[in-house]
Amino acid sequence: MKQQFSKISILATLMSLNFLHANQNTIININIAKPPEVPKVQFNISSVTLHTYNLQTKFEKKVRKKSNYIGSSKRIPPHYKEKQNPKLIKNIKISAYLKTNFIPKKDLITKLEQANFKILSEYNIDKKGNLIALIFTNDEITNLASKNSRGFASSLRLLIDKKNSIISISNPVYLMKAFLQNDYNEKIATKTLEKLHTLFIDLKDSKDLVKFTRLNRYHFMSNMPYYQDMQKVAIGNNKDLLQKAKKSNKIVYEQHLNNGSVMIGVKLSRSTSRFVKKIGYQNSELLPYPILIENNVAKILDPKYYIAVMYPMLSMSEFMTIASIPDSIQKDCDKVFR
Repeated sequence: MKQQFSKISILATLMSLNFLHANQNTIININIAKPPEVPKVQFNISSVTLHTYNLQTKFEKKVRKKSNYIGSSKRIPPHYKEKQNPKLIKNIKISAYLKTNFIPKKDLITKLEQANFKILSEYNIDKKGNLIALIFTNDEITNLASKNSRGFASSLRLLIDKKNSIISISNPVYLMKAFLQNDYNEKIATKTLEKLHTLFIDLKDSKDLVKFTRLNRYHFMSNMPYYQDMQKVAIGNNKDLLQKAKKSNKIVYEQHLNNGSVMIGVKLSRSTSRFVKKIGYQNSELLPYPILIENNVAKILDPKYYIAVMYPMLSMSEFMTIASIPDSIQKDCDKVFR
């Protein structure tokens, strides 16, 4: 500190002498060292961009492991574009249903039949006939589902909602991925989806979205049933079981599969079927309730699973309002074979 103070004092003295002798033509030269120039820093924009990208990629991978986060490179709008490649859906969340504007039932049936779909049945969900479910299939779908425990994928559902002027159709990719499990066939699923987009050009996805890779292990929450947790409602010879079901007058449709299995859709009791009113008619084409008769056993998808996968946006509070329904469904299906 003392040395610095002395240097400052000497410098001030010399500057004073320069001022005093200026008029006497006395020149005192003082050389003051210039401070060093600040070096110029050159940024390589491409390297900075690459570094930022790497950081973002690491972040996305880290978050994706802990959640259903979808990176920006794979994020697309929730609705399909008219000619979007259906194969892209494996990387995103897909909808359970496809929506379009109202079309009269007669015209719908004509459209489907012209595209080689077979109408298995139609079912009035409400008394007034404002909600009608059409169950339809084709040879490819039937063949694909003709395997052990895969019969629930043997048909698609369509809901005619006259009150809201909306048509809702099962997304074949969603349904097949959930119900075919490891037997899922991408070629047939996407081909069916493309065919529906051709029939109904303005199809849009519903808000019922589930990540594609989660569908074959879908369940509502922890300790809730999965697809494979089916419930037996009757045991006996396949033919005998079918005859008993027919005598109940509860069968809405009957579909024979290539492996000898039979799918039937049955009416639930009036009090049980009212649950669709509580949780919303928008996905009520899950009725009539499907039963698979196979290997001398009649079995159903656990109602807690079936309702959840057909209503993927169902909240816990909504599910609690129908807490008694799963048991009621099982009892109704059991009565079909008594």
